[in-house]
Amino acid sequence: MLGNRLQVFKIRVARHKGKRVEVTRYLKTASGVEIQVKYNVPSTVGKQLRWVQTVSENGSFYKDCEMRTYGYTDAELAAGRGLGFYDKPSESKPASGRTWIKFILALTEVRGKKRTSSSCDRRGFDRLANGTVLVAPVRMPTIVEMGVHGQAPKRMYSSYRFT
Repeated sequence: MLGNRLQVFKIRVARHKGKRVEVTRYLKTASGVEIQVKYNVPSTVGKQLRWVQTVSENGSFYKDCEMRTYGYTDAELAAGRGLGFYDKPSESKPASGRTWIKFILALTEVRGKKRTSSSCDRRGFDRLANGTVLVAPVRMPTIVEMGVHGQAPKRMYSSYRFT
């Protein structure tokens, strides 16, 4: 999917089965991509929903994993705002060859130090030396990609339990 066409990833975890994560915007920019994702999973008492994004690339910015709420405070989340994810990664054109960047985004349920992923998507782009941006389609990650995605936060945040 590229553009404003909707893409839906259904959640298969029993507790939230039938709910979904929707990619509502995925656009190529002059130096990368822009993405917006929303979900319709209800809050559960004692648990919070957070996004976990892992990044792999051969370029200049993130080298491993980032975990963040993308600018929403706990108060904003409690008020019903922040139910989505927005990102606009970019990369300078390389002097030669290409730079590739791949992302896996997971909607994760958090309870204390336990984090359980409910739904994931994979996307990315290449930046060529001539300035061209080649966008990879949004899709479900493979089992191997999910294994790599799961290992990065486990290494970086060893006091948490990820499932």
